[in-house]
Amino acid sequence: MSVPLLNERAKEWITEYNQNPCCGQRYNPAAKVVYQATRRFVDPFEPQFEPYIIFGLGQFDMGRTMVAEFPNRLHCSLENLRKTTLLGKLRACCLSSADLSAYGSEIMSAYELLARTGTLHPTKQFHVGATKILHWLFPDLFLMLDRNVARAFRKHFGVKLRDTTQPGYSAQIYLSCLRSAQNEILSFGTDRFRQLEPDSPEARIFDKIAFVVGVRLKVQ
Repeated sequence: MSVPLLNERAKEWITEYNQNPCCGQRYNPAAKVVYQATRRFVDPFEPQFEPYIIFGLGQFDMGRTMVAEFPNRLHCSLENLRKTTLLGKLRACCLSSADLSAYGSEIMSAYELLARTGTLHPTKQFHVGATKILHWLFPDLFLMLDRNVARAFRKHFGVKLRDTTQPGYSAQIYLSCLRSAQNEILSFGTDRFRQLEPDSPEARIFDKIAFVVGVRLKVQ
């Protein structure tokens, strides 16, 4: 049985996230820059948006994994996403209302394309980076996963992730996380959830809460 993640302390968790020096002074300003760019581009797969994705990845601690030729790798990956998936149809979707059953296979295909060895990194898988790229492309829909967020999903929703340096990410696990988050938002109340931080995309609001909860679980 899952344990609710969203409760009367949800607003408190967001405040705690925003007051964290790293989150408030680096992550939040960087996210704001990328979101402003996202709104300017009708098509998030436009090449002109790619530098913003790279900027966001760098500010969100992915710099060490972006090896030589990363811009070219990203460009080719996004072109493949545009040509081989229906992901572009999800532009207007939000985490609270997206039909994850209808688009589940597309989401998993996109995740697998970005995460597999040889795509964005020549010798390693790129799971965390894949979720962050998906988030920058569609910030209202896609969550960013890291060890802290994974820890929260493991504890509260029973998602089969390990609390290790390799938690066991996969496309199926990612889709399961999206479904768990969606169900949680609906149970909490969509309007109530959005009012926790009205200027932030839905997936970003959920990420902030899950991040803080995961950090707190780590120190227990």
